[in-house]
Amino acid sequence: MSSRTSVLFGAAAFLLAGCHPEAPDGSLVLTQTPVGVPPPPAATVLDVRYPPGSRVVLLVPPFRTDKVRELSGGLVAAGDPCVSWDGRWVYFAGKSSEEADWQIYKVNASGGRPQPVTRMPGGAMDPALAAHEELVFSSPVPKAGRLWTTPTPAALYGQMPGQAPRRLTFGPDSAVGATVLRDGRVLFVTAGARDDPHAPRHLCLFTINNDGTEVTAYACQEDGVDFVRRPRELGDGRIAFLAARTEEPGPMGWAECVRSAAPFATRSNLFAFRSVGCRSVEPMSENDVLTCVETSGWVGRSMMGNAAVFRVAADATAIGAPLFDDPQWNSIEATPVAARDEPAGHTSAVMPGASRGTVLCLNVNDSSEPAAELRVFALAGSGQQRTLGKVPVASDGSVLVYLPVGVPLGFDTLDAQGHLLRHQPAFVWLQPGENRACVGCHEPRNHAPLNIRPLAAMLDPAHLEFTDQTTAPRATAP
Repeated sequence: MSSRTSVLFGAAAFLLAGCHPEAPDGSLVLTQTPVGVPPPPAATVLDVRYPPGSRVVLLVPPFRTDKVRELSGGLVAAGDPCVSWDGRWVYFAGKSSEEADWQIYKVNASGGRPQPVTRMPGGAMDPALAAHEELVFSSPVPKAGRLWTTPTPAALYGQMPGQAPRRLTFGPDSAVGATVLRDGRVLFVTAGARDDPHAPRHLCLFTINNDGTEVTAYACQEDGVDFVRRPRELGDGRIAFLAARTEEPGPMGWAECVRSAAPFATRSNLFAFRSVGCRSVEPMSENDVLTCVETSGWVGRSMMGNAAVFRVAADATAIGAPLFDDPQWNSIEATPVAARDEPAGHTSAVMPGASRGTVLCLNVNDSSEPAAELRVFALAGSGQQRTLGKVPVASDGSVLVYLPVGVPLGFDTLDAQGHLLRHQPAFVWLQPGENRACVGCHEPRNHAPLNIRPLAAMLDPAHLEFTDQTTAPRATAP
């Protein structure tokens, strides 16, 4: 066969394969940040995390520093990669120029020209992938040091290929760091519910369905540290995350975990050894963990040091030698390039265009004195709390009410004299047409409802409306 024929044959095979050659087995995708480069002025949180020159690269075994293949070529900075479930695509946050917003980009895992996937005003960050190639991300990108104090909190969005993004969260604080669990739920980080917007924030893990319904507390609500970041589901059922005492963990974060079977009661260190300086954790095969850790101050390293990549066995008692280490770069986020099981999907009951959802509380008296009314309030765009109205409580403690969608909602139980019994700060929200039920106010986490029909379900629901431009919400008949 002539050389020309061989070239033509190879080109034809490439085209038939869909023009998407696969990365070699055992490859890794890695974020590298240049050592000693300061962030630009008026920077966002991503500019601080990924200063100019930061890049997303492909590492091919045997992981030599002179064989690094850049995947984010043409961008001034990039980071936070995630790999598609078939192992063929890499998504990451990137910036095309110093003045441009951060957006989510997509590139073939073996290399090529990255293409923008999002065009969000104010930028996009923290990409994750759900079932059916749905991209989950946070937007907008807050200014540096304002991630948890910005007047415009970052919300989670879902975007199917070729479709417009849909807003998934409406909490009063930023929702970031999303990852998709194997059961299809989206796990993310936000602040716990509180009344005073200026009070110190306590970051926790929450879940929602991938249509934004059923926001639920997951872990660290009562026993967490001040800040958590980058949760990831490991192969053995644990949820790993970075813990820190400051907003940006950086070199001071360490790795912790909870078990998915009992996330409220199993918080512990992820590794059997000291992990201060941990920058990321990702699952690998055989329950191993891929982690990036700072090396400053280690034996044989200067106090300046850098971050390197390690593979840690499930039963390891020491971190061992680096899998990859380039002293000229901080290797801060590494993830395997490999096909994995796609997470479960979710049949959505969301009704686009609907202006209300339904809340059914089975017993507001579950952990309180008998209540006569349930008072519902919402947070306006300015953060101001506005009462929507009051709903009578049935004799068995049940309440059924139509409520507005897309705003943080809170609840108070009142006695017959109008005195406050229990208070729940505005945090939960409803998607259009969502039917939300709860056991009761402040119910124990292991509490199951009685198998009886609540009296409120036999009555016409109350209907409370909310208009952000008005100060007098009104209740109407259903």
